[in-house]
Amino acid sequence: MDWRSHVLIGAVLGLGVFVLLGEDVFALVMLTAFSGLSALAPDLDHDSSKGRQWLDVAFVGLAFMTVYGSACGAGICLPAIRNIGSMVVTFLAMAGVYFLFFRFLKPRHRGITHTFAACFAFAVLLYFMTGKMLALAGLVGYASHLIADNELKLL
Repeated sequence: MDWRSHVLIGAVLGLGVFVLLGEDVFALVMLTAFSGLSALAPDLDHDSSKGRQWLDVAFVGLAFMTVYGSACGAGICLPAIRNIGSMVVTFLAMAGVYFLFFRFLKPRHRGITHTFAACFAFAVLLYFMTGKMLALAGLVGYASHLIADNELKLL
């Protein structure tokens, strides 16, 4: 199945779940989109997957926003010069871990990333990073990929 089909299936299932939960229109759009994008997560173990290509580019921005947000809190600020050094080190550490993982520890395609254990681990990680609604959207999208690929493995 191609990446477009996975995104579409993940988004449609996410839309159904969040309509049933009675989310407002803005949340419905955001959570549906996140479900669709999360449907690409199981193929991150494949170098030429669309999700992996997007994540390689987006991770740099995500790492910067995470580091900047943790240094500045919720508001917009210009951190003091003393904080910039620690921000750079944290950013480089996050980027380094990401790229080292995909360079040396990358699992085989349709291996561990195509299991329900990885699906639940993805949802738990999202829960601690973002909260329950994005975790649910991620769970729905990820699980939709496994179901569409007929990869119904626990481990």
